[in-house]
Amino acid sequence: MAQERTAATSGSTAPARGADRGGVGGTTKIADSVVARIAGLAAREVAGVHEMTASGLTQAFGDLAGRVTGQDPLDRGVVVQVGEVECIVDLNIVVDYEASIPQVADAIRANVGHRLQAMAGLQTKEVNINVADLYFPGQDEPPPQQPAVR
Repeated sequence: MAQERTAATSGSTAPARGADRGGVGGTTKIADSVVARIAGLAAREVAGVHEMTASGLTQAFGDLAGRVTGQDPLDRGVVVQVGEVECIVDLNIVVDYEASIPQVADAIRANVGHRLQAMAGLQTKEVNINVADLYFPGQDEPPPQQPAVR
């Protein structure tokens, strides 16, 4: 089961209380899988990122491992370590050929940090990026069919 992060709406771990919240207190729990999904979607928003890909053993077994473990495709290629107020994100990506990898990496770090701050109230301490492959236009297209020889 995913570890959950407990935070008040103010960004601390103490329960939110008082008139500044309409007089209603309480806590907000954000699962690590939600943080991973936000980070993955934010990375995919960056031009030059073709897709996220699994790494290591998961890459070798691809979708089979994801289906068995129930992993959502939106979480593929994303690993997060979430603390009380900050997080570390590891991303495994495929970059479009001819895209500037340093520029793509900088844009990913900025977008992931911004999204996690805005949506989850987390400071992003690190965004580690592994460029696992390059995508070449047309590589997904099936080879042309040869006419049947009679």
